[in-house]
Amino acid sequence: MARLAGVSRQTVSNVLNGRAAFSRDTEARVVAAMEELAYKPSRAAQTMRSRRTHQFAYHMAGEQLEAARGFTLSFLQALVKAAAREDHHILVFTHHGADPLPAFRDLIARRSVDAFIVDESRVDDPRVRLLAAEGVPFACFGRTAPDLPQQWVDVDNASGMLPLVEHLAAAGHRDYAYVGAEGGEYWKRDRLAGLRLGLERLGVSLADDRVFHGDDRAIRRWVTRLLHRRRPPTAIVTSSDAVGAVVVSSCQAAGLRVGRDIAVTGFDGGAVGLIVEPALTSVRIPVERVAGELVTRCLEEVSSGPTGRPGVLVPTELTVGGSA
Repeated sequence: MARLAGVSRQTVSNVLNGRAAFSRDTEARVVAAMEELAYKPSRAAQTMRSRRTHQFAYHMAGEQLEAARGFTLSFLQALVKAAAREDHHILVFTHHGADPLPAFRDLIARRSVDAFIVDESRVDDPRVRLLAAEGVPFACFGRTAPDLPQQWVDVDNASGMLPLVEHLAAAGHRDYAYVGAEGGEYWKRDRLAGLRLGLERLGVSLADDRVFHGDDRAIRRWVTRLLHRRRPPTAIVTSSDAVGAVVVSSCQAAGLRVGRDIAVTGFDGGAVGLIVEPALTSVRIPVERVAGELVTRCLEEVSSGPTGRPGVLVPTELTVGGSA
């Protein structure tokens, strides 16, 4: 390639990697040589011309790789497919230690991607603040603070609970408990608030001693004690399918038949809820639509710059399994 372009091998390397200074004429000759030789990957020439990589970065924290986080894997699969339909790829990256920002800064400096997709975005998320300050295109699965670009896609977690409550009430349930994962993220608060709202509309109250948040081990202990109360609940609503799976296991260990003796529900509608026996009745997040919206927003930001568009809420769906 260097001989065909009439430059040195080092110059070819500089052009391919965007290092050092070179003239437009030198760059044009290298690109022409690449095309003539059908150099692979063929996207390299396009990238140099357009200054685009056709890649979006997706940040995945270490805990999201756990087997129990089946929803994350379902979402990632939908995201990869949505990007592929637009002739783009997803670059998955993680970080070491407690601070994810160095990993973001490294990708920004390398110009390895055209935009970032931030999952499980907190309202005031330092990752989002960094991307906004650097002027890097991005989209978030999760709402952002009012002073940040509203480049988010989310579901209405509170409203999503209402059809679930109606389903349980129609089956005759009046005694409820709620189990959630630990953490103060807004979507966890909203799901509990949605349950309380739905029950209030039916004239049913949810006592504070029937609400619990914790990790898997603590949830198992609490559910076991709950089921041995003088008046145990007939339905346990949970904050996610992963938590729902733990509760189903705890109920079965106590000798109860889930779906007959007690109802258990989830929230996500991903792979975890499908492999639980019986399958979870759950509020499904339509990951295909969420992923499509995120990819579209990234493409618009890359092509046209900041759009100033508001965030968008995607409606959830009730999926009925054998657990309730």
